[in-house]
Amino acid sequence: MREPVDVAVVGTGVVGLAVAVELLHCGVHVTVVGPRAGAHRGQGTRAAGAMLSTFSELEPHQDAQRAGLETAERLAAHHAYPAWLERIEGMGGGTVQAPAGTWVLAPAGRRLSLAPIAAAARAAGHHVEEHDASSIPALCAPASSAGALWLPTEARVDSAALMEALSRAVDQHPRATWISESATAVGVGTVACTDGATVRAREVVLAAGCGIPALLPERGRPLGVPPILAGRGVSARLNAPAVEAEQVVRTPNAAFACGIHLVPRTDGALYLGGTNRLTLDADPEQPPALDEVAVLATDAASLMDPRLGAASLLDTRTGLRPYTLDHLPLIGRTGESSVLVATATYRCGVLLAPRLAELVADEITAPGSLDAHPYRALRPMVAPRIDDVLAQGAAQGLLEHLQQGGGHLAPAQQAEFAAFTGLALRALLDEDSKAGAAVRRLWERAPVIEAVPALFALARRLEALR
Repeated sequence: MREPVDVAVVGTGVVGLAVAVELLHCGVHVTVVGPRAGAHRGQGTRAAGAMLSTFSELEPHQDAQRAGLETAERLAAHHAYPAWLERIEGMGGGTVQAPAGTWVLAPAGRRLSLAPIAAAARAAGHHVEEHDASSIPALCAPASSAGALWLPTEARVDSAALMEALSRAVDQHPRATWISESATAVGVGTVACTDGATVRAREVVLAAGCGIPALLPERGRPLGVPPILAGRGVSARLNAPAVEAEQVVRTPNAAFACGIHLVPRTDGALYLGGTNRLTLDADPEQPPALDEVAVLATDAASLMDPRLGAASLLDTRTGLRPYTLDHLPLIGRTGESSVLVATATYRCGVLLAPRLAELVADEITAPGSLDAHPYRALRPMVAPRIDDVLAQGAAQGLLEHLQQGGGHLAPAQQAEFAAFTGLALRALLDEDSKAGAAVRRLWERAPVIEAVPALFALARRLEALR
């Protein structure tokens, strides 16, 4: 029987390959398990806009301590990125460009969303400029837009180019073996694969995103792995000759998603993204729904530039973004010390990949390094109460979600809607009825802010069944 390798890395998205690259750099022998080629359906990385959003993910309602923690980790990743790309190139992966410059466009009535972004950038010593929306090059922003920020240090990469470079760097490394099969189960020091083979390793790093729970007994509960949820995002590639954007243009986070965003690609296409829907039964084979594509199209034309409505649709893609109940990444050792996780990066996987890879490699080469880190896998994770979620702006987010595509309400009606939504959700969760029981079941499975649209839609489905 063959001796086990040092580390098996399960998952071939950006986090998994980044962990493999970091471990190889540290002199570790690595076996990567996961498809090298193919459609990679559902993989968050390959469906991602790959914005390196150091500051532009911040939101007005975020707790200051939490915002500080997330910004510090994103800044660490930001500083690591140039050297990381050079390392990938030095390993034979090829050159990956990271053009800098991001515009954050505030739609009508949302100027306050720019304030925490600008404040965080300035506090970190990064340049930021405030502009009218009409200043955004190549864009005909709506006259009703509330303003814009120019963040010259926020960059982007082409996700396809990055993944190809990472794949080449790992594939040809003398200490790396690539098993181009999907994993089916993970045990202590073993990884079972779809072809019936078993990979043996002293330690296993699970970086398979939303697929991790299915690989572990009882979805990882005996190992202390918390629930890993899936946010389903749909993106499109456009041919839009009238909109020759050369930098990222995005809106602030809204409606439980990362705002509508345009990202130039190296092939001349424009990437369009911005949807996010909680899915409890993640199916990587499920294609985009028509209403998801419609949200992208209507928001792009109504919030960014009406000329985007005439763009040609080249293709669409669906990605599943893994996240936890507290919305922080999950890294390090589980209750079985030889099994580690590296996942739950949600909307920042491409940015955080080198940072998480460094932390995981530190833990493997110096056990105990992550014992006090806020992202450690065995941290306490208390499910939020509905009041906590409502305090995070869930009711206002639901209103924005329902108004996608250009709908609007007067400010007084918005306040009434938000108040009623909070009252109704609290009542339903306490109500001794069929509807109340259904809402409670959904909330118990996913007590997170992204569940609010599903709770809202549940009432309509229940009514249809009566």
